[in-house]
Amino acid sequence: MGNKPRMPAFGFDLDDVVFNFVMNLLPDNKFVNSGVRPRLARILGLKCGSECQIRKNIYFEGHRRIVLGNNVHLNRQSYLDGGGGLIIEDNVRFGPQAMLMAGTHEIGDPRMRMGEALPKQIRVGEGCWIGARVTVTAGVTLGKGCVVSAGSVVQRSMPPNYIVAGNPARPVLALEKAKEGRETGEGSPR
Repeated sequence: MGNKPRMPAFGFDLDDVVFNFVMNLLPDNKFVNSGVRPRLARILGLKCGSECQIRKNIYFEGHRRIVLGNNVHLNRQSYLDGGGGLIIEDNVRFGPQAMLMAGTHEIGDPRMRMGEALPKQIRVGEGCWIGARVTVTAGVTLGKGCVVSAGSVVQRSMPPNYIVAGNPARPVLALEKAKEGRETGEGSPR
């Protein structure tokens, strides 16, 4: 039923085409983003918790394999690929133009380097904050409470409660240490 890829018709997964068309018809305002759009998403097969906010101009691929926890806010112009499964836990926030791609490919032979599709699940832990234009690739788990700096490219799993930054992204600061430093007046995170 919901977890098997659907056979594309005319090169398109019509289920995703209809889902994205309907989701992006309505205006971008608080009433629609926090009430109407999440309700429509549930009706059309997205597993979406309570108190979610879904902005306009988000593209969902494989929306039936995407799970949004409670109080998740998806920002405009983002791309969510559920090909390998995408789990976004409670209280996660996204900046605009975030890209989560739960599929990759094997490396093929020299005649054609792009080999067979290789779906791998992405998991975004509870309380994470994903900055603007962040890319998260297939197979990554972001630990609970991570803050991913704008423009980062996350290609491997990250521990909980870290600021993550760079291309490729790496953990740069433990958030508990940063909090302790602020409380004692010893510098600030960079």
